[in-house]
Amino acid sequence: MIIKGTSCYANAKNGNLVSITGDGGNAWGFYGNAYKKMSPRLYLWEYYDQNPDNLSEKELIDWYIKEFYNLRLKDLNPNELMSTFKEKFGEDIILLCHELPGLEINKEHFCHRRLLADWIELETGIIVPEISIDESGKETSEEIYDLKPRIKKLIKKY
Repeated sequence: MIIKGTSCYANAKNGNLVSITGDGGNAWGFYGNAYKKMSPRLYLWEYYDQNPDNLSEKELIDWYIKEFYNLRLKDLNPNELMSTFKEKFGEDIILLCHELPGLEINKEHFCHRRLLADWIELETGIIVPEISIDESGKETSEEIYDLKPRIKKLIKKY
């Protein structure tokens, strides 16, 4: 399998780790492989972080999903993306970002890695779980929220 799962820097200590943040994970002490083309643009992160229009948490997350979808996913061929991942990084990739996983879609746990993972699931049928992996390589599945219903609405709309 090309993508083994997604995780955060704090929960992924071993494996074929690939950051998808703008700085490649350097701010969190990660200096491994990176695919910055899947990172949010700075304006997106700043608006989300600062919330200048005082949107509710749901509105803010919906705004982010819409912006990220239009910016990175709308015109992207998922099969080409998977081929690019395989060519650049090989098999069993774990896509990384910094937010900790959570069961609820809220500002503390929402992350674009899960947005990308759920989009891949919708477009290809490939399941991309949230995982933790320790130094010895022991892998644990993490329960995480599901963004697919929100993404489906966007795909129909755009």
